[in-house]
Amino acid sequence: MHPRRHPFWDLSLCILITTALSLIRAPTTHGADDASYLSCNSTIQCGILQNASYPFWGSNRPSYCGLPNFELTCQDNTTPLLNISNQIFRVLQFNDSLKTMTVARNDYWGTICPASYTNTTQAVTSSFGYTSDTVAGNLTLYYGCEASPTTTASAIVNSQFNCTTNGVTGYFITKKVSDITNIDPTILATYFGGCTTSVVLPANQSAIQEIELNPTNATVVSAIDKGFGLQWTVDNQCTLCLASGGQCGQDTSSGNFVCYCRDKSYSSTCS
Repeated sequence: MHPRRHPFWDLSLCILITTALSLIRAPTTHGADDASYLSCNSTIQCGILQNASYPFWGSNRPSYCGLPNFELTCQDNTTPLLNISNQIFRVLQFNDSLKTMTVARNDYWGTICPASYTNTTQAVTSSFGYTSDTVAGNLTLYYGCEASPTTTASAIVNSQFNCTTNGVTGYFITKKVSDITNIDPTILATYFGGCTTSVVLPANQSAIQEIELNPTNATVVSAIDKGFGLQWTVDNQCTLCLASGGQCGQDTSSGNFVCYCRDKSYSSTCS
């Protein structure tokens, strides 16, 4: 006949088992956050750019923490660079609360004679919007033009420049050719139409006005280096994810939005 156990011992055994189970589960529920959540919880710091998060990624934030045309890198630990469809822009100002920034073409930094001539990528307008003080299409640089003779209108002569590295002659204008009414159209057709290529650069409105008041190579370089404004938006899906304690991101395979949470990822908000 087995001896009868005292109820006190049964209660003690239950408490012991419960405590042991809670200790075993503790690291899972309180100590081990999801790796993707931790990565996307970090921010990008570089010079004037501080605490950049979704939709931006780069540096310490993997690609799944942002959107494709929002990659940020840091040059020399001081200069933030924005990669939009493999075209690099210097970030001159960054305001995360207003969702605006000022950027400048990196290949045109300090020069109007870059190694190659490419227009500003159309991906800019598909991912961002221009701010109200930006003129998107009025600064045009023409390359590979014939040197203008003395009979050419003074407005064209004043806008002529030469690229000493490759001997290319060019012109700059702050209006569309169709909007220039004070010069004979045949002259425009002769000199602009004979150029091998042209590049349109966005610029600030005040910078365009400076070029028109003082049309020199220096004012054109200054206008380009002052950059232009971009703005972006964060959709409501990300706002809800953040409110639920998660971090916004994207599935790099499907392109779908992902909310990274402490326990795992969800399609919209944390559980």
